[in-house]
Amino acid sequence: MAQTATSMAAVIKDAWTSDTLVKQFEAGNLPLAKFERFKGTMIGTQAQVPIYNGRSFAYTSVGAAGGSLNADQAQQVNQATYTLPQHWFQIGLETSAIAQAGSDATAIIKAKDLEIEGAVENTKHQMVRQLVTNGDSIVAHCDSSGGSSATLKLIAAAAEGAAYGYSALVRGWLDVGATVDIGTLADTDALATGVSITAVNKSAVTPTVTLSSAVNATAGTHFVFIPNPNSATAANPEMNGLRGIVNTSGAIGGLNPATAGQEFWQAAMRDTTTTVLSIDLLLGMQRAIRQNGADKEEIWTGFKQRQNLYSLLQNQVRFSSDGNLTAGADQTVSWNDARLEAYADILDTDLFMLSPKDLIRVTSSIDKPTWASDLQGTETGMNWNLGTTKFTDALVWPVNFGAHRRNTHAAATALQ
Repeated sequence: MAQTATSMAAVIKDAWTSDTLVKQFEAGNLPLAKFERFKGTMIGTQAQVPIYNGRSFAYTSVGAAGGSLNADQAQQVNQATYTLPQHWFQIGLETSAIAQAGSDATAIIKAKDLEIEGAVENTKHQMVRQLVTNGDSIVAHCDSSGGSSATLKLIAAAAEGAAYGYSALVRGWLDVGATVDIGTLADTDALATGVSITAVNKSAVTPTVTLSSAVNATAGTHFVFIPNPNSATAANPEMNGLRGIVNTSGAIGGLNPATAGQEFWQAAMRDTTTTVLSIDLLLGMQRAIRQNGADKEEIWTGFKQRQNLYSLLQNQVRFSSDGNLTAGADQTVSWNDARLEAYADILDTDLFMLSPKDLIRVTSSIDKPTWASDLQGTETGMNWNLGTTKFTDALVWPVNFGAHRRNTHAAATALQ
């Protein structure tokens, strides 16, 4: 729905206590900033990433008398192929909103600026969600409803690991005003198509969203998706996520470790059973990735596991005296020579040990969020919709997340 003079009235006033709108949510989207610094591989519709995946075994050892040599054997090479999902965000402004917002100096906030800045942040937030999850387009996992109800139960915090629901609410992936589909991976709107979320309950024990229509969901079968108007059933094509890349199974870039000859294409370690962060777990992850040649690794995790690591390491401290003691500075905790980064959007259950040099950003000539009106060439800025009183534009960013190697990364994704 387009922004109008009526909807802007609440923020267009003669006097304000502040000259900016204060966001009631975390809007840093910091993992995406890191992602944007990864080496970019520029493509058209897809990228072929060359991979040297194994050694040749044509070696021969002979004695002084000489002899025959083992048969020649080509070096083992392959390629990963990444496609480009296009991330779009459409905005609309009624003429009345633009006119009222710019009428005089008392209009502190401009309708157009609000919509444009918000569109960029909202697009990045959806991309961060994809970046830190599986790349399967699931926004949240449903719990069993126990009967038809407009109150949709999501997976509780204590049951998260392979699935997540409570975390989607806490991170703002779902909130009031969102439009969603409810269904299965095979049929993403099997239960509901384009229903609105009218209320949320961010309880860690009983997280729920209230929908504009009733559904009867089953845990492990039904999920929440962003609607895909381009398909009756298919989920949105989304970026590959860390949970998908740092895995010992599943295809990424067209290669699958379950296929003979492609066994190399898997993470060094993916722990899905350990629930308690420990020094032994971290040492094991470190050893696994270094065995494959990882160096200058980084740890990416959420605030909960950074807190757990701080508590774990703090217990090892032996004080020579009790003078000038400080505590609680978990933002400065580090592990060996690995830089530790904690991000609001990474799931509480997850800790990734990564080799950034082996990750890639797959892009095109459009290498940043770009307005459709700029691509059009004949006009810039928002365009008038002929026959209406509305102006529209849309943000587009074709980009994907991939890897040159999977075996120099490790993860634990069931931590509590």
